[in-house]
Amino acid sequence: MPRPPLSWTLATALLVFLAPSVSLAGDPPTAAPPEQFSVERKAHWAYQPPKRPALPEVKESAWVRNPIDRFILAGLESVEFRHAAEADRTVLIRRLTFDLTGLPPTPGEVAAFLNDPRPDAYERQVDRLLNSPRYGERWAQHWLDLAHYADTNGFELDAERPDAWRYRDWVVKALNDDMPYDHFLTLQLAGDEVAPGDVSALIATGFGRCGPREVVGGNVDPIDRRQSELTEITGTVGSVFLGLTMGCARCHDHKFDALPTTDYYRLQSFFAAAEMSDVPTASEAERKAFETAKAAIDARAAPFRQRMGTIEAPYRKVLLEQKHASLTPAERAVMAIPEKQRTAAQKRFASGLGTTLAVKWEEVAEAVARNPADNAERESLKRRIEDIVKTLPRPPSHACALVDDRAKAPETFVARRGDPKKRGPLVEPRPPGILLAAMPADAFRPESIKPGKTTTGRRAALASWLTRPDNPLTARVLVNRLWQHHFGRGIVASSSNFGVRGEAPSHPELLDWLATELVSGDWRIKPIHRLIVTSSAYRQASSQSAPELARKQADDDPENSLFSHMNRRRLEAESLRDALLAVSGALNDKAGGPGVLVAIEKEVEDLIFTEAEVVDLWPETPDPTEHLRRSLYLFRKRNVRYPMFDAFDAPDTQSACPQRIASTHALQALVMLNGDFAVGRAQALAARVCREAGPSRDERIERAYSIVLARSPRPNEIALARDFLAAQARRLQGAPGVESAETAALVDFALAMLNRNEFLYVP
Repeated sequence: MPRPPLSWTLATALLVFLAPSVSLAGDPPTAAPPEQFSVERKAHWAYQPPKRPALPEVKESAWVRNPIDRFILAGLESVEFRHAAEADRTVLIRRLTFDLTGLPPTPGEVAAFLNDPRPDAYERQVDRLLNSPRYGERWAQHWLDLAHYADTNGFELDAERPDAWRYRDWVVKALNDDMPYDHFLTLQLAGDEVAPGDVSALIATGFGRCGPREVVGGNVDPIDRRQSELTEITGTVGSVFLGLTMGCARCHDHKFDALPTTDYYRLQSFFAAAEMSDVPTASEAERKAFETAKAAIDARAAPFRQRMGTIEAPYRKVLLEQKHASLTPAERAVMAIPEKQRTAAQKRFASGLGTTLAVKWEEVAEAVARNPADNAERESLKRRIEDIVKTLPRPPSHACALVDDRAKAPETFVARRGDPKKRGPLVEPRPPGILLAAMPADAFRPESIKPGKTTTGRRAALASWLTRPDNPLTARVLVNRLWQHHFGRGIVASSSNFGVRGEAPSHPELLDWLATELVSGDWRIKPIHRLIVTSSAYRQASSQSAPELARKQADDDPENSLFSHMNRRRLEAESLRDALLAVSGALNDKAGGPGVLVAIEKEVEDLIFTEAEVVDLWPETPDPTEHLRRSLYLFRKRNVRYPMFDAFDAPDTQSACPQRIASTHALQALVMLNGDFAVGRAQALAARVCREAGPSRDERIERAYSIVLARSPRPNEIALARDFLAAQARRLQGAPGVESAETAALVDFALAMLNRNEFLYVP
């Protein structure tokens, strides 16, 4: 691989890498000089502000429904490709409903669309779905993938974030309200600065809190922990809003993009004063009510805790004596020194030794288990304590926020090789220089940062720069993400990497036209959705009608980067679960609130780690109807993955996910054919079909197809279904545990329908 060209001066590079490891006391810090970039580096397409292009001329103008089609058709005609025919109405209503709401259309919705003779029937469906509250839930999931949202911290303890769900609900509401994207971005970066006192804006800053965070790191150095938090925020902001791999410049200058390490730390310095804080938002009455309830529950549990402590006491004593007996003479000598007389080294040594000597609950449990009588009583007490603790109401509300804790930010230094203890030159907050080079001279000035009484104003200044109409990347990155989720592939396929090693745009003029359209439309997202889904390009079938033409175009454009047809896409994990609930008639459409804990396999629950024994590791939500809510509202624990989500490629929430993969493997079939959830949905679907179709097999077949696949069965499918139901009924007649062979056969048929490729994929 050839060595990448230099994009800044050798002096700058030497200053970063050869600077002293630690600034000498009393010496003024050395400021990093401005970077210099070559003309070649400045010329990269993504670094230029978008300009609205003229609409191209095309031959087949009758196909054009809106400007999007002109750009797509011009690309096809330039290589003598043909576009696909328009998909039929049943395909369109299913595609559109899944895209905009993440749910399948109901038989009634399909029938209404098929029977609507008005010329704008399709556009009416678009408007109905965009105005549905389900729209925000669907598109919030895409945004939460980027924010890598979860309800827990991750790492060893993986403790709950009790109020994280408020950010998730904020995103849903913002999208349903069609909040302009510039405001949507600004509130998430600096809601506390631009709207002080607004609880909703404070909750919005939870974007900076979504990633994993180590809060019980033991011997983790506070400086390293703080740097880890800043690294998380900086990388996420760079990839999500700018589509740049900023994280690659943390330890050294970016190997390919014009992103020196100094620019990485300049971006990081916008967050130098920002702290992760759980800001109380509950009223005084709510706080007092919780404290009263907690005191009552503690009082109820106290006798059982006391009795449990009495049982454990002799075992703890023996364990502690054994640990002390294992100490070396030198260790005993240190522990014998009074704490106030110990040297600093002795204090550190004693602190570590104290951790070793502490008797852990696992050790106590193991010791008590050797005595059956004591163990039985202890287990009984544990269960009684757990039952009492479960009745504790949720704590008073907080905003899981990212806020400045001071008006003056601490200094930011380049960390040599990413080590915060090895200080390089001093840097001030500033956006990446390569982007500023293509913008007006006043695009960002240090004086645009206006500190308040308790905030630095830095994050607000960054948000203001990001949302400038002439920012080269913000609008482009957003419209490309929208296109990606509608077509299965972005105009820039690498949707979080617009750098020189990212994919080049397949339709650069279309990308710029959409970006400028977003800005000129006051940054509103729903109109862009409407443009995309009402285009002829979006309404294409997923295959060419002529096999010879399909083969030729597939050979010449295997990735379908010219969008000569619609890409066939598998349902995402959450949409698959939601679709199973919807077609079985069980979906609970309640919105918002704390994450729901549904039943999980015992083997999965055993993986959960906790540092306290007397706690329910996975306290299922007691109301069973809550278990039937949309997947967006399920509790997301970073270290515990739902088997269905895991099998169908849901992201792990450890890092921002710009695009999900779609793998195919045997475990998916096992989950869908043998999993308790899938079998339960098949039983519910069979019961629904019986209720809605009556006793006739043909009517049941017809109803099952209309519910599951949004269409009527073909003659050969009716014949196959008849034979299957008859054969299954004969086989199950008189089988042990089968009350009705006909009903059992219908359950098997329902399960087969739910495993149809046509159900799992959207054409």
